[in-house]
Amino acid sequence: MASGISLVAALTVASYPAAAYQFAAGNTAAVTAAAVTTTAGCGKLAAHTGIFNLNTTDGLGTIRTFEVQVPADYNPTKAYALTFVFHGAGGSSAQSYSWGLQNVSGASEAGIFVYPNGVAFKGYGVGWDDRTHGYDMPFFDNMVWKLEASYCINKARVFAAGFSWGGDFVTALACNRGSVLRAAAINSASDEFNDHANYLTYQNLPCPTTGYPALRFVHAIGGDGAYPSPDFATTSKLLQSFNACSTTCGSPTSSAPSSTSAMTCVSYNGCGKQLIECSFNASIGHALPPNWAADTWAFFQTFP
Repeated sequence: MASGISLVAALTVASYPAAAYQFAAGNTAAVTAAAVTTTAGCGKLAAHTGIFNLNTTDGLGTIRTFEVQVPADYNPTKAYALTFVFHGAGGSSAQSYSWGLQNVSGASEAGIFVYPNGVAFKGYGVGWDDRTHGYDMPFFDNMVWKLEASYCINKARVFAAGFSWGGDFVTALACNRGSVLRAAAINSASDEFNDHANYLTYQNLPCPTTGYPALRFVHAIGGDGAYPSPDFATTSKLLQSFNACSTTCGSPTSSAPSSTSAMTCVSYNGCGKQLIECSFNASIGHALPPNWAADTWAFFQTFP
């Protein structure tokens, strides 16, 4: 968990084609369309559309709030993607909403977006309990179940994104609820290692999930003020282990597209699921890079 958060002043919503994120030649984890799996909410008239707040409980029975955006032209016979966005330390749903993922061209019409609110964790301030048996895992489960019961959702297209402590929680979701997620975007995280140079000391290992999502990991080169070296390098090794990147092909042997000259991306070949890692100019610091929203949505869109 990182105590400090900052954002790039202008997060430009640029047009960047989803097709650009397809695998490079030779990568064995090619993306194929998943069968649409609908939920109990399909066919029901929506109680709310637009932007509104809902409540549910976490693992302690505490009532928690989360902000939801449902397309204004919501169609109960259409199965929508479901995307969670988790704020950083000291943040709220207003912060994660301000990052603009829902504002990318076509996003607000194609999906339902969720912006959960964290609560104070021990003495670290507002954030997330990213432990396997922590109270925020049931909070995530209950949000999913509540939305699936009320809205028509494609269970094969559930996504999660998070920055800083929110990225730590998305890493924990990949480990604990990986079979629920199709893809996840982890940004400037994680630090939950007993030995920060050894990914095998990650607090949630062995992961209880039965499957892992495709992953996009974005961070400053080397480290930043909140996550010093070697946190990002160790997180990269952890994510490679999640997605079964082989020891012989696990090195980033294929370049991946980047929408900004401030960031370089690579695709790890030989993985069971896609893993893209992007490192941006250290001068950006502990922040989201330019075009984060457009790049993240483009990544998610490669998983139909």
